[in-house]
Amino acid sequence: MRNIVTYLYYALRTTHYAPRSTSYVLRLIFFLPLLISCQPTPPAPTHLYLFDVTDLHLNHYEHCLAVTGAPDQCDADTPPPEGKTYADLLRDYDTLIFLTTLQGIVNRDQPRLYLNHDHARGNTPGVDQFWLDQYQEAGQPYGWLAGVEIVEIDRLDDLLDLFADDIDGVVVWDPAVPATLNVATTIAGVENLAVLRAGSDLTAAVTSRLEIKKSLVDRFQPGAASLPDSTTPSSGSPKTDAYLWAKEQYLDTGRANAQFLAYLLDGWPAVRYAQEKMTRGGVYALERDYVVQQRGFAFDLSPWPDELPTDDLAQPLGADAATLQTMVEAAEAQAGGLIKVWGFIPWYEKYSSAVGGKHLATEGEWASTWLLSQHGAYLQGGAGDVFGVAMANVSVHKFGPPPADRAYPTPPTEADLITQGYLTPEGQVAPNRTFVMIYAGDYDLAHPVQVLLADYGDQPWLDARRGQVPLAWGFNPALVEDIPAIMSYLYQTQTDQDYFVGANSGAGYVNPDGLSDWQFVRWLWRTRGYYADYGYDVQGFLLNGNGAQISQRRLSVFTFLAPVGILSPDYQTDEPWPRLQWNTPIATLPTETLFGSPDIGAEAIHTIYKRTVLAEGRPPFLAVRAAFQSPSLLWGVQEQLQAHQAEGRITNDEGDVLQPNYTVVDPYTFFFLLKRYLNEHR
Repeated sequence: MRNIVTYLYYALRTTHYAPRSTSYVLRLIFFLPLLISCQPTPPAPTHLYLFDVTDLHLNHYEHCLAVTGAPDQCDADTPPPEGKTYADLLRDYDTLIFLTTLQGIVNRDQPRLYLNHDHARGNTPGVDQFWLDQYQEAGQPYGWLAGVEIVEIDRLDDLLDLFADDIDGVVVWDPAVPATLNVATTIAGVENLAVLRAGSDLTAAVTSRLEIKKSLVDRFQPGAASLPDSTTPSSGSPKTDAYLWAKEQYLDTGRANAQFLAYLLDGWPAVRYAQEKMTRGGVYALERDYVVQQRGFAFDLSPWPDELPTDDLAQPLGADAATLQTMVEAAEAQAGGLIKVWGFIPWYEKYSSAVGGKHLATEGEWASTWLLSQHGAYLQGGAGDVFGVAMANVSVHKFGPPPADRAYPTPPTEADLITQGYLTPEGQVAPNRTFVMIYAGDYDLAHPVQVLLADYGDQPWLDARRGQVPLAWGFNPALVEDIPAIMSYLYQTQTDQDYFVGANSGAGYVNPDGLSDWQFVRWLWRTRGYYADYGYDVQGFLLNGNGAQISQRRLSVFTFLAPVGILSPDYQTDEPWPRLQWNTPIATLPTETLFGSPDIGAEAIHTIYKRTVLAEGRPPFLAVRAAFQSPSLLWGVQEQLQAHQAEGRITNDEGDVLQPNYTVVDPYTFFFLLKRYLNEHR
């Protein structure tokens, strides 16, 4: 296998400089079975039904900000929003679950139903309306719904009358076992059944038009000897039994799509509301349309074998983790390739120190991502809250046209850099400068990209200062699979100071060393294809998670994907750094990030400079990460760096004034100069 990987490395590395037709031939050979199975994109519809659910969606970001003054300080005892009772919140939740599972079915073959869940703020539309407006802009590559009639539906009864014939019935989930909501979501996609909670206030209205075809009520009981309809022994927990049963019925049989897993918070919000408690964040309701449309397999399990999950304290220790392991192994056996994971570990409700566990939220992210990577699975969705907005309507966004192919950016020339004063007339890197590159991430998942233009928080893409500071935007180009027209919009509205680079870690969020050799080869092909199509040759964030320092063999292979340059966290990068690896410059991202205010950001850069350049004697090249921050903040950091230097405010620990002469540059200039510097100082 090692010889195969090495061979493919040389073959693929060559294609970066070969005609793109060569790359296409290689990729066609590998992807031919997939291409044969693909269906052509359907034409745009003549009309699209729009249903407003803004009153049903609770924006936790705004609610917590209003109640506590901070967006992330709400807990279970935070009161409901004004005008809502816990019973109202439960009915709202039931309605959203029903609507989005119905939406996934009716949008399976063409876009028919769009939900507006994010309210307007003054004259600024919410996220859903914003994208609908862009899609109707004639003459733009993203204007694929121009001329399409938008038909507003005002009542749930009218919606049921309209779409009842497209749904085969209803599957009912059991609030006594919240995991059955995810099992019902899986069933919904496979059997074309909308999802309803047992005892819901919606029952009469729904069942007057749709028959209950399947019920999960009382199917999973404490003390059971075996799984229902099976000789498999019980795991000792109704929660994990529900997932093991679903695995046998829908994953092992191939009925569910093993290449599409969904890590979604289960029916826990209904439990909270029934207890007159609040959830701490998004309820993972509106994300389900895409899971149903793709016939995915949904789950919500803890990765921790050493502690009981807070939602199932009676289970045998480690039952969640063992079930998760069994489930991803089954998916890998069925998938025959890489597996997309929609959603994200629901750390703010379960499985973390945020809710009384002993593991930090980041640890849960890393543990779950490492496990998924070990079985050829990568994250690409995300869910929960991004500034309080859910990831809605992907079953519609999916049908948009993908962006046109893009060329690789033109790197600067030596003459350009001499003119700018970054190189001396002799072509050497100018002394007495510290070059700074800002990585603007982390847009590896669909959710933050979809809400990137929100008119609250830091609204990165609509920020007035975008284009006034060079930024390396960490976008996953494979998001054209899920939100293609949104990616078209971003490419179309890009300025000459916006550079698109690879996010962690390629065409989706994966830990490279977690992949088997064969899955790593698949990952190379996948990422290589998207990078070639959309002009990516810089890896802005190479994250190996629980794999710690990435293996040299795999790091070397990544240089063919990103020959211009690679950034990796400093705590996961082996010495020496920065360095040339197969003639590709490797630099690091420090733990300090840019956030808060321009002064705080400038001080973070001073701290990095003093530690790396002064104390450790490393080259004067600093790459720094800014996650979900506005260009105004980053422009302000650039201005503060210059102001602090002019005022003599940059000092060392002894109080001596320093002159680092910070110069913020784009990623191509940064890596060109770094490569030149490393060659000069060999």
